[in-house]
Amino acid sequence: MSDARRAILDASLDLIAEQGVRAVSFREVARRAGVSHQTPYHHFGDHHGILRAIATEGFAGLTAAMRQAAAAQADPMDALHASGVAYVRFARDHVGHFRVMFQGAIVDVHDPNAPLLEAKETSDTLAELAAAAHASGYGGGLDVDALARLCWTTVHGLASLAAEGVLAGKGLSKRDEDSLVESTVASLSGLLGRAKSQRTRAAKKTSRR
Repeated sequence: MSDARRAILDASLDLIAEQGVRAVSFREVARRAGVSHQTPYHHFGDHHGILRAIATEGFAGLTAAMRQAAAAQADPMDALHASGVAYVRFARDHVGHFRVMFQGAIVDVHDPNAPLLEAKETSDTLAELAAAAHASGYGGGLDVDALARLCWTTVHGLASLAAEGVLAGKGLSKRDEDSLVESTVASLSGLLGRAKSQRTRAAKKTSRR
């Protein structure tokens, strides 16, 4: 990636984090990046090109963070838990990316003419982790798709609160915020884990009869 392209992306990300997506203009981005007004057009074509590049980079980074966190765990539920915590932390630490990634009116990741493959990789990562946990007996009576949806909606909601500063706005330090994220995701993991334990005990009782 050229220095100018990187500078334009970084300037756009800073602007989005500070003022929101609507604040992005080629003139302001060029000024912040220290390039000519025509340079953003040369690298991205139009306003949508910058936002799509940000979304692409964001999903790639989120997938990498989830996979790295999950890979450090041996138990499938611990891996799913770790990926959820990584998801929230990515949102908090990459606000500029996160504000673009899930805005369908800005970047349609499901556009049949130009699907965003990096978004699918993120979705597939969650599906794989949920499937592994489900296959190991976690999730209670939920089917694997319902398990994945429950995990995603819970974690994404927490990630949105973190990204928009709602948690920090309650006077929490970053350390306290980390603890809150960890404990909240752990609560969900604990519920799903207890469901496994209950089914295991029930199965043992049945086998003794």
